[in-house]
Amino acid sequence: MNASLQCLSHTPLLTRYFLSHAYQADLNTTNAMGAQGRLAAGYAHLVAELWQRRRRCVNARAFKATIAKFNDQFAGHEQHDAQELLAFVLSGLSEDLNRVERKPYIEQPDSCLLYTSDAADEGLGVDLGGRRIIK
Repeated sequence: MNASLQCLSHTPLLTRYFLSHAYQADLNTTNAMGAQGRLAAGYAHLVAELWQRRRRCVNARAFKATIAKFNDQFAGHEQHDAQELLAFVLSGLSEDLNRVERKPYIEQPDSCLLYTSDAADEGLGVDLGGRRIIK
């Protein structure tokens, strides 16, 4: 966890975004795919602890508890890949800060029923198995 959080916190644009509180304008508390803004708020608090308080050591226990609320995989004290945690945190931040309030449903034509040339005319690609590939 430490390695992942150190990498994220040393990403200048991301850290400035959270330290400046600009993230608050983007919080999406209604996104069913997100953590109702709690993951982003927890990360913002952690970044503030790391960069605004002149401490040599910061305890990330509160942020870990926030992560565990939304992903049971991180609930205990088992060891995980740094990449797994990083992927979860980045995905969670993306959903918590997603400005789209209601995602529109866009029906895509089923290219399996189209001839390949018709699918190409509609901007779709079809692999040899007949599955749709959207550009």
